[in-house]
Amino acid sequence: MGLATAALLLPVFLAREFLGVEVKTALKDVLSSSAYWSWGFLLLALFSGVVYHYLSAKWVRLAWDQSASAFGIKLSDSSAGRALEVSFWTTVLAFFGGLVLILVFFASYVPHP
Repeated sequence: MGLATAALLLPVFLAREFLGVEVKTALKDVLSSSAYWSWGFLLLALFSGVVYHYLSAKWVRLAWDQSASAFGIKLSDSSAGRALEVSFWTTVLAFFGGLVLILVFFASYVPHP
C-alpha cells in the first residue's frame, strides 16, 4: 500500500524531472490516458489493500473462535479465506498493472514543441 501511494506521484515527479516538462506547462496537457489509467489501478490497489487489512482483522476473530461479520455478512473460515485471497491478489495485480501503465506512458511520451 505504501508503494502504491508513492507510485501515484511517480508520473508527476518524473514528468517534471526527467522528461523536462516545464513548470509553466500544465500536466493535463502532457499526461496520456495510460497515466490516468495507472492512477485508477493504483487507487484500486490501495482500496483492496485496505479491504485486505480489514478482512485480516476479521480472520483473527475467527481464529480465536469468535463470530465475525464483514460488511454485514457473517463470515466462516472458508469465506474469510476466499475474501482474503481475492483482496490480496487484487492488490498485487492492480499495483503491477499501475506500474506497467506508468512505464507505457514514459515509453510512449513524445514531447510537444
